[in-house]
Amino acid sequence: KPRRVLTRAGARPGDEFYVTGTIGDAVVGLRSLRAGHEPHGVAGADLEVRLCEQRYLRPEPRLRAGTLLGRHRAASACIDLSDGLADGVRQIAEASGVGAVEDGASVPISEEASRWHAREGQDAVEASLVGGDDYELLFTVRPSHRGRLRAVQKEIGSLPITKIGVVTKERRLIVRGRDGDRDLPPGFEHFR
Repeated sequence: KPRRVLTRAGARPGDEFYVTGTIGDAVVGLRSLRAGHEPHGVAGADLEVRLCEQRYLRPEPRLRAGTLLGRHRAASACIDLSDGLADGVRQIAEASGVGAVEDGASVPISEEASRWHAREGQDAVEASLVGGDDYELLFTVRPSHRGRLRAVQKEIGSLPITKIGVVTKERRLIVRGRDGDRDLPPGFEHFR
C-alpha cells in the first residue's frame, strides 16, 4: 500500500536515525579475505574473523524488519546499507533535504569487528562508516512514532535496533565523537 512504502525521502528535522543489527562486520570480512585468508576458516584464522567473513560472504538482508517498519508506519525514511552507513546517511539527507548528526559512540559495532580494528590499529567507527555490504537498514523515526518502533522491535525479536543520531535542519552531515565534531566521511559512491 502506498502509505507503507519506505523511501529515502521523508526525514524531517528532529527525526531520529536508527540502524538494525551491527555495522562493519562485512568490511572486516572483506579485508580478511583480501589479505589472503580463505573462507570457512582455514587454520590460523580465528573465530571472530571467520564470523566477519561469513557476514560478507552471506549477508542477511533485513526484509522482515523493513516490511514491519512499513506496515507499522514507523519509519519516515529508510535505506539498506549495502553501500555503507555514511552513504546511507548521505542518501537519506539528500533525498529529504536535511542534515544529520551521527553519534559515533552509538554506532553498533560487533565485538569481533572491534577487536579486528584494534589489532590492525584502525578506528572501528571510521571503518564501519565507510565500509559496506552489511545489508542492515538505516531509517528515521519521528519522536512521536517511537511507540510504533517499539511494536516493530517486539515483533522482530532479537535483532537489535540502535539509535545513532538525529536529523537536523542545517544540511551539514556530522559525526560526533569523543574528540568533537567532524564531517561525515564520503563513503562509497558509484561511478566516481
